[in-house]
Amino acid sequence: MTGILIVVLIVVAAVLYAQSRRSIESTGDERGLPAELRGARLAHAEETFRSEAQRVVARLDRAYELAGELVLVEFKTRSASVAYRDDIIELSVQRVALQDERKVPVSRVAWVITQDSATGRRTPHRVTLLDTAEVQALRTRYLAIEAGIEPDPRPARSMNQCLHCGHRAVCHGR
Repeated sequence: MTGILIVVLIVVAAVLYAQSRRSIESTGDERGLPAELRGARLAHAEETFRSEAQRVVARLDRAYELAGELVLVEFKTRSASVAYRDDIIELSVQRVALQDERKVPVSRVAWVITQDSATGRRTPHRVTLLDTAEVQALRTRYLAIEAGIEPDPRPARSMNQCLHCGHRAVCHGR
């Protein structure tokens, strides 16, 4: 009798363990997502898109289908739980490229999910993306700076950004 009880306990423990693993695996991708995206269909993950019309290329982290349009999500690991202007620009370029290549509506609302580099805690930040004309203006300005046409490029707001920028020499060696 004791042997049967032990076998039953082992089977129950194995079933509970398997269920908990499935639960963890199914919510792992959704960890940190805002409530409105939980349960939404993952449409794209880690894919590259191109806009021939706007001449931009972007690799996105995630795009979820929600209410007939795609919503972009960008994951960032950093010590500060904040969405930066660079994140908004990156997501805006992704929006233009995805929308142009796939001919599908992409929301101007997107999410930056920051993961604390020390604790692993994820926090969603709702952002409003730039429109296509604003993305094109940024691209035009970037090309002018790169070509040396822009007379006085403004350095980044953060010295840390400048230190890691491939175009630092154009900004007077800052």
